[in-house]
Amino acid sequence: MKTLKNIKQLSFLILLGLLVIACVQDDDYKIPEINVEEPNVDVNENIISIKERYRGYEPKIIEAGDGSNRALYIEAYVVSSDETGNIYKSLIIQDKPENPTAGVAISTNATDLYTKYEPGRKIYFRVDGLYIGQYAELPTIGIQDGDEIGRINIDDFEERILRSTETDSLVPQLVTIAEAVDNDNNVALLNTLVKFENVQFPDGLAGVAHYANPDNTYGVNRDVENCEGELIFLRTSGFADFKGILLPEGNGTLTAILSRFNNDVQLFIRDIDDVQMEGERCDNGGGGTGDAIELPFSENFEEQPADVAISIEGWTNTNVNGGAKLYDVQEFNSNKYAQISAYNSNENPCEVWLVTPGLILPSGASPTLTFETNDGFYNGAGLFVKISTDFDDDVATANWAELNAEISSGHTSSYGTEFTPSGNIDLSAYEGQVVYIAYQYLGASNGVSTTYQIDNISVVE
Repeated sequence: MKTLKNIKQLSFLILLGLLVIACVQDDDYKIPEINVEEPNVDVNENIISIKERYRGYEPKIIEAGDGSNRALYIEAYVVSSDETGNIYKSLIIQDKPENPTAGVAISTNATDLYTKYEPGRKIYFRVDGLYIGQYAELPTIGIQDGDEIGRINIDDFEERILRSTETDSLVPQLVTIAEAVDNDNNVALLNTLVKFENVQFPDGLAGVAHYANPDNTYGVNRDVENCEGELIFLRTSGFADFKGILLPEGNGTLTAILSRFNNDVQLFIRDIDDVQMEGERCDNGGGGTGDAIELPFSENFEEQPADVAISIEGWTNTNVNGGAKLYDVQEFNSNKYAQISAYNSNENPCEVWLVTPGLILPSGASPTLTFETNDGFYNGAGLFVKISTDFDDDVATANWAELNAEISSGHTSSYGTEFTPSGNIDLSAYEGQVVYIAYQYLGASNGVSTTYQIDNISVVE
């Protein structure tokens, strides 16, 4: 009897399983769409009127002009997407899907916004009680955070935003690079979707460099050029899931959100579908990568005038504290080299950087850095060799990693009789990227004042 009972139970389970399978028509287990009613909202503000409240000082609270506590709503269309990780904790909106007159960023701690607020989705957003201001000079709505705008907490953000049932096709505004980078004319274009035609990545980047650094999470600017040589930055987050893809080699169109970070006008793509560059390249394109150059690279300073500060095209020679001391070219026994010392500088500290031009390290290569150093009147280590992939004229804002190199030391009463080789420094971890090599001198007139000489810098595949 017990066996019969077990057979009946097993038969029932099999039958139940067949019924469940019969209810599934295919292998796609899709989440059903949720149909919602259109929100009943009194739209009584717009992006332009909100932005006009900010007068260029500290963030300005958004409130009704009649002194009441009534809710203030704007209507807008989403242009951003955080699905690929290139845009983070920000919802970027413009007032119309085509020919917009204004756009603004909403700063929030909410993530995965693309799941509900995808590009083209119409939204309503309650702005009363929030602040309008700037984050790194980008017009932004959020909370007050000192002189800038901070992020709205998730609960408050979700209470304020209403998702319309309506979506529309976004039509990006066709602009030129000159129009986009002109700070006097691009205010209305910021935080809107724009499109560039007949553009490309410069020689030395196209097909060689990636959108960003595959091996770290630093954000990267890549030059985009038109056939007249005008340039604009494409900014890619170090968290973008497409950062390890090589830049396309052709010419074509670029659709992006126009943004800025302090003095830099930047472009952000939602994904690589925004980049359609499969046409023939310009023959007279701009120059390219700014100061980035291809390997092999070498500098022995023999062509530079002696006894003057180093001034070589593409190089950076800077004193971060604004002092007068810089790297200069010296000559001994018919050999020229770069030299630096804090001795008698009256600078405390004395921090001076000598940075190479951008060096394009080809994908699949195993590039190697070598150089030679000599020291004199040594009283402490003061020379450090570093590498960056995001240097952009300001050593203080770049991310630097120290390289393991052999540096001359210990010659306390005079100079070494020979230069010390650095050893072969492997740069293969940076292949496919543009890198900058820096020689950082950190001393003081009343502290470490060791003199260093640098010569025969070389990077080869």
